[in-house]
Parts: sequence; structure tokens; C-alpha cells
Amino acid sequence: MEWERRNRANKNRSITNESMSSVSAAFGRTTFSTFSYSNHFQLKSISDQNIFDSSTPCHINQQTRHRSNRSRRGLYDGKDVRTGNKVSFSEKKTKRKFKPNVQKKRLFSEILDEMIRFNVTTSALRSIDKAGGLDNYLLKSKHVTDEGTGGEAKKRILEKLKQ
Repeated sequence: MEWERRNRANKNRSITNESMSSVSAAFGRTTFSTFSYSNHFQLKSISDQNIFDSSTPCHINQQTRHRSNRSRRGLYDGKDVRTGNKVSFSEKKTKRKFKPNVQKKRLFSEILDEMIRFNVTTSALRSIDKAGGLDNYLLKSKHVTDEGTGGEAKKRILEKLKQ
């Protein structure tokens, strides 16, 4: 009896076909239109207004990547702590963490002509070799941003190149 009552309630809340077409049309362009549920329940959003207007600051429209505090401390090459399960012989699953393989290394910068100390992952070391050195990696890698130790070294290299 209880499940029949829940089914009826869910059917009343289902989105109608005409409202689905307005939703799909809304995602095709940059404006949203209102869509309603078949019950007395209505949800209204921004109607006939351009979201990506030139008056809005461009940093609001850009999508930013999440960077952990840990990866700001060194060159992590996109690696971060992942979670998963430790599976025993009896197939009992318990939560665990997969941590990146981080080493403390001093790497040589040819432009600055000095050794710079970094926390660096082994995958970042391979990427540095592939890029042709620390300077090329810092200047070209998408994983090195303005923040963190990699960003500081990158700024110093760019200042040295301008001189």
C-alpha cells in the first residue's frame, strides 16, 4: 500500500514532454527558459537573459580546475591522492588511500643557473626528462600554474628571460 502511494506521488512529479523540449532547447543556446512539473510545482530560473554577457567578468565564465593544497607544495604533474578499496581474500572491502610517489629532489635550472628544491612525483620527473629539462617543463606544462613552488620558479625564470 505504501509503495503505491509513493508511485503515485512520483508520477505526479514527472517532467512533461513539452517541458523537456524547452529544457533541451535551453541547453542549445545560452539562455534558460522556465520549465514546470505536471503537478502544481513550478521551478523558474533565469528567463530570456544571456548568461555569458560581456558585462560579466571573464573569470566567472571560465572553468577552474581544483588543485589540492598538497600539489601546490611541489611538482605533482596532475597526480593527487585518490581513494579506493582494499580488497581482502574474503572480498571484504575497506577504504584506503592511493598516495602519489613523492620524492624530495634538487633540480637544476639552466636559465637561473642554480639548483631548486622541489617535492616532485616520479611521474613529474619523467615529464621533466621528456620536456628537455626543468625550465622547459615549468614553462610548457599545463600542470604548473602561478601558485605554489612551481609557479614561483616559473615567475623567476620568466623574469630572467625578460632581462
